[in-house]
Amino acid sequence: MEEAEVQRRIRAALEGDPERFAPVVEAYTPALFNLAAKMTGSRQEAEEIVQETFFRAYRSLGKFDGRSRFLSWLFGIAVNVCRDEGRRNRRAGPAPAVEELPDEPASRGARPADEGLAARQEEERLRRCLLRLPEGQREAILLRYQEELSLAEVAGALRIGLSAAKMRVQRGLDQLKLCLERREAEP
Repeated sequence: MEEAEVQRRIRAALEGDPERFAPVVEAYTPALFNLAAKMTGSRQEAEEIVQETFFRAYRSLGKFDGRSRFLSWLFGIAVNVCRDEGRRNRRAGPAPAVEELPDEPASRGARPADEGLAARQEEERLRRCLLRLPEGQREAILLRYQEELSLAEVAGALRIGLSAAKMRVQRGLDQLKLCLERREAEP
């Protein structure tokens, strides 16, 4: 959805027409779900996070100043909801096993069976390594490379400085590389 259209729909919702906001929710739900699923490793949590993100976003629409893309602003809210869920879950007990998450649309397609299996195994290894990263690095990596935000947008979504965003991305990449290399060395 074009940013100008999003802005029009936000204005209409703020002026008392909440139905105009529904297409924004529909358009951005898949991106938020993918981010939340990769942050948490759980579909169920991801669904709850998406709902809470839109609830918080709608309540705070008047605070959106339009200086960043609306999706970047939503990602910032989603990251905070993920953090809140993570804190709640840590208090509740040990983390459940990582669920099998849906494939990315780009990873689908006609491939020989052995290539498809190898690709799925590699994606699963990457998913597990991502979940082992410190929260801040995982957030920065996912926003930068999965959601393709600029470093400035990553910094805005995470409410940190640009140099801190660059550092989190670089450290996260370094940790991912180490994790993946270690896993390759295992039998």
